[in-house]
Formats: sequence, C-alpha cells, structure tokens
Amino acid sequence: MTYENILYEERGKVALISLNRPESRNAWNVATVREVMAAVRRANASEAVGAIVLTGEGPVYCAGADIKAPPEPKDENGRRPNPSTLTMGQGDDNWLRLLLDSKPVIAALNGPAVGLGATHVLCADIRIAARSASLGFPFVRLGAMPECASTALLGRLIGYGRATHLCLTAGSVTAEEALQSGLVTAVHPDEELREEAIKLAERIGGYPARQMKLTKQLLWENAGEFDADAIMKRESSTFVGLLRSLGREKPL
Repeated sequence: MTYENILYEERGKVALISLNRPESRNAWNVATVREVMAAVRRANASEAVGAIVLTGEGPVYCAGADIKAPPEPKDENGRRPNPSTLTMGQGDDNWLRLLLDSKPVIAALNGPAVGLGATHVLCADIRIAARSASLGFPFVRLGAMPECASTALLGRLIGYGRATHLCLTAGSVTAEEALQSGLVTAVHPDEELREEAIKLAERIGGYPARQMKLTKQLLWENAGEFDADAIMKRESSTFVGLLRSLGREKPL
C-alpha cells in the first residue's frame, strides 16, 4: 500500500508509523486518519511485528485537526467526515477500540501535540516525548470540546483534578510537566527520541504476543473496577485460560 500522508516502515519487530505532513505541522485531515488506521491494521496483521511506534516528521508531532483542509464529500447520511468524527467510528473504525485491540503502541511525541494531536495519543499504551514536546488542550477556548475519548482517558492518566483543570483552562503542559504528572513516562533529547522509542518497542515486541494482549485487556478492564472480587475473578479466569491454552494446569 502507498501512503501520501504518513511513512510506514518495519524494522525487525517494530512497525514505525510517522505522520508526514510537516508543511501542515502534521495536522490530521481525513486522509491522514484513514492512512494511520490502515497502517495500524497492517502492523497488527504482520507476523513480524511485535510493537508499533507512532511519531511525526519535522519539529511538530501534530497540530491537531487540519482546519484548512477542503470540505470532504458528504457521506450517505448527508454528513461531511472530518478527523474528529472519524476517530469516533464504530468497531475497528473507532480509534480507541483499534488501539485497545492492537499490538502495543508507543507514541513518541517529537514536538508539540495540540488538540486532536494530543488527544489521539492518550489511548496509546505508552507515551514518551522529546524535550521540545508539549501537549495542548485548547478546545473550550476555540468553542469546541475534548474528543477522541480524552474525557475518559485523561483523568485515568493524570487524575480527575488535573484533567479538569487542564481542559477547563484550555491549558497545555511541557514535556517535563507531562512527565511529572504521568502523561508521558520518559523524556529524551530531541535527536534521540526516535531511536529510544524503537529500542523500547523492540524490547516490548520481543515478549509473547498473547500474554501482551491479555495484559492490556486486564489493565483496561480493571482500571475502572472497584469490586475486589470482580478484579480477582477477572484476573484468575484470564490466567487459567492462558495456562490451559499453553497446555499447563498449574502456574509456574
């Protein structure tokens, strides 16, 4: 498959997906959303790939939705698709569902991430950043509102109070501030970010795929669970199912 808005490369166990519209500060238009989703599916279908790195070309990771893009043709329901609505699709076209069911995804923020550029990386499994990076949530100032599951995910990542403050003030955080709050888990010099992301993905991609998928599933399902019995039952049944699939009856 050929791409016009992204770059796709497989390096051993790592699929590297790079937003490639530096002249538009890697803003997401409809074609970019579709290409990124297709690239994630391609990586998930590749037997060689164990993990995915999502990053950008140029000094900006993503400036959000491309407001200068020409209007898209209307769909069968008379609506014009845009990057925000596309990420809120159904099933495999739902960005959140796509990444939840995906091989591990590492978002490597090589520069500022604003609006949709910041919210779409919240459902990546791991976020790391260059020192020049920042994450901005300017929605209410622009007469919009947070999207791409950010109203659920941001609070999970940094706490309800911080998430509310950030969204209601249309605020932004530097890479170091994001590290302190848990929004990202590592900050690297700009020139080292990509290789550090690939090294991390190589490490993660070398672990057993089924165990990785089940671990992701349990972390997601139990994050909002407060019933101790339900948590333990979910973990136990998943673990027993895994052991049976491996032909074992008892834990190691």
